[in-house]
Amino acid sequence: MSEKNKPLSVRMAVTVIYVIGIVMTVFLGFKCVLPPTSEPNPDAMIPFTENERAFIMMAMGFPFMLASCLSVIWAFGLKKSPHPRRNILLTLIPAVIDGIPFVAVAGILLVMLVEGYLEALGILP
Repeated sequence: MSEKNKPLSVRMAVTVIYVIGIVMTVFLGFKCVLPPTSEPNPDAMIPFTENERAFIMMAMGFPFMLASCLSVIWAFGLKKSPHPRRNILLTLIPAVIDGIPFVAVAGILLVMLVEGYLEALGILP
């Protein structure tokens, strides 16, 4: 089976999953940048605002969005298209948008891990 001749059912399924991912990325992206409409619950163990929850949800969705983008590139044979670089970059835009919160959350967790380790060693007070 060549790159261009994937079954229609595979291409349809990949497209539906990709479109759902794009809709979620746009929705959560708007929730991240718009001001929160409700106060965080003060009784919660970790009170998050709507913006922070959307940011974390985008970070958790990054691996799935990246897999969806790569499957679109595979299913539609974008590497063999007339403008492969442009088509691949346009396809990967939602994954890049979800990747920004992923890198930020991963960086924060890494800093917290190193800080805890240094405190356990007695290097930090």
